Amino acid sequence: MTLLNAAQLVLLGILTLVIGVPAIVLALLLPGKALKGKLFLVVSKTYARIALWFFRVKVVGRGLANIDPGKPYVFMSNHASHADSAALALVISHPLHWVFKKELARIPVFGWVLLACGQIMVDRASPEKSREALAEALSGLSGKNSVMIYPEGTRSRDGNLLPFKKGGFWMAFQVGLPIVPVRVSGSRNIVAADTLRVRPGTITVEVFPPIETRGKTPSDIPDLMNRVREAMLSGKA
Repeated sequence: MTLLNAAQLVLLGILTLVIGVPAIVLALLLPGKALKGKLFLVVSKTYARIALWFFRVKVVGRGLANIDPGKPYVFMSNHASHADSAALALVISHPLHWVFKKELARIPVFGWVLLACGQIMVDRASPEKSREALAEALSGLSGKNSVMIYPEGTRSRDGNLLPFKKGGFWMAFQVGLPIVPVRVSGSRNIVAADTLRVRPGTITVEVFPPIETRGKTPSDIPDLMNRVREAMLSGKA
């Protein structure tokens, strides 16, 4: 680990404490998922904006006109870097409820913020419990509160799109929310796989037109998965 890398991690830790601890306390006092979602929107955008500014990372958003800022969606993005979440939080204006693996809940402050602010924890070792958690989370959402999920289930080590998990698609189908494919590019140049070293650069977040799920049947889920995949790979939803 270089001296610069160590300094980056220390400063990121301080930022996490300064923003995370008050967020946890306030989240525990707020009733309902909607209010917790609004709190997390402010917290995540503030955290992302400061962290990306400090590390000299520019984020460019494209295709935001494809979505209605007043409607709820299930956003699905590719995932190849630790920087993806910060870029997505900065670009998308909807109050997002992020789907995250339970291992992240063990990270002090960071994981506690996710839990306190009503984000959606899933157990990758138990698909059935994961589906139940997703269904329960969606049942309490209202207004333009939306969900953000990485359908690959984990970060891609080489940047290539991994096979998708069905859980998020089943969830969107069950509640009839449109799926919005999102493509993040440039983030692996900022934070490469298996490292926490942050380099200056530009991340592009591209939002594609929503894919309707109303009127679909379970047999349509493979087609939904293919359409989202094609959007991430080619830009055509």
